[in-house]
Amino acid sequence: MMAGGPQFNPPRQGQQIQIDLKDATPKICECGSELFAQAIKVFTVSAIISPTGQELTAQVPVLACRACGKVV
Repeated sequence: MMAGGPQFNPPRQGQQIQIDLKDATPKICECGSELFAQAIKVFTVSAIISPTGQELTAQVPVLACRACGKVV
């Protein structure tokens, strides 16, 4: 790190970060829509690789375009 340069401390767990979005670029889907909905992608974890030795279901939150349904 360069001496005298800005130093950034990572946020602590649970700490809220204030961000001004006026200079941010909006995400636009390939179909042109700017609206997205929260969705859950579901995975099945094989009992062979599961830490419990039993088949598990894992969930990952994703965003899906409200117009065409494409997951981003």
